[in-house]
Amino acid sequence: MLVIRQAKIEDLDHIYELEVACFDDPYPKRLLYMLLSLYPELFLVVELDGQVVGYVSGLVRKDGYGHIASLCVHPNYRMRGIGTKLLKALEDVFKKQFGIYKYRLEVKTSNIKAINLYAKLGYKITDIIPNYYPDGEDAYVMIKDFPQES
Repeated sequence: MLVIRQAKIEDLDHIYELEVACFDDPYPKRLLYMLLSLYPELFLVVELDGQVVGYVSGLVRKDGYGHIASLCVHPNYRMRGIGTKLLKALEDVFKKQFGIYKYRLEVKTSNIKAINLYAKLGYKITDIIPNYYPDGEDAYVMIKDFPQES
């Protein structure tokens, strides 16, 4: 059974293991801890049969955007809609708890699967940031902005 819930400090080791499995340049554990500490309500994990297999974290930017800091699903569990469910759950928290209806993220220009996922969910490429990643790769800035519900 798939369960999305708020992350807990006890999940940090599993989250870091996911980070290492998902990214060439993983966030350090202390940065994940900082994200969890700053916005615990915006740090969600997904469990499948009691095992943490993915996470998403966000923060609130000063310009009013909800920023998706990281989205990660273990490679063995991809292409099952888990990333979509995580991102939609995070957007719901942004809306319900913070009144935020516009979102931003950065993604490697070579990460076609992620770009396609974000585009399917309404994100649009609005800018490019040269040399954004430690390996020198550029990032697309992708934005999703829709009218507030009344």
